[in-house]
This record gives sequence, structure tokens and C-alpha cells, in this order.
Amino acid sequence: MNKDQAAHGLDAIKEGVKGIVDQGSQRVGEIKDRVVEVKDQAMSRGGAILDRTTDFIKANPLKSVAMAFGVGYVGMRLFRR
Repeated sequence: MNKDQAAHGLDAIKEGVKGIVDQGSQRVGEIKDRVVEVKDQAMSRGGAILDRTTDFIKANPLKSVAMAFGVGYVGMRLFRR
């Protein structure tokens, strides 16, 4: 094998690796975009749930306190054992 063939082979390997790296970078970008989208959806849903909960508490303060007490009592009983 002469120097030209070796250089050509090395260039071919470099191009192949570069292509693999580019594909990996593209895939990582797609995954990142999807994660951001899912995070945004979760934040939106969480905000909606928080808003509904706040509205319920404002509309039913005594019920809310009773429910909180009940959940706390049950939780205490479960974790004491």
C-alpha cells in the first residue's frame, strides 16, 4: 500500500466517522426537542391542576381543611407501622 492509498483510506474513515457523529448529533437534537416539549406539557398540566386545586380550596375552605386532616391522619397511621 502506498501513501496515496493510505491517505485515501484514512480520509474515507474520517468521513465515515464524521457522518456517524453528525447523525448522532442530529438524534440528540431531536431527543432534546422532545424532552423540552414533554416538560412544557407537564408544566402546563401541573399549572392547570394547581389552578383547579386553588379554586376548590377557595370555594370550599372547610372541606379542604377536613380533607387535608384526613390525608394527614391516614398518612401518619401508615408510616407509624
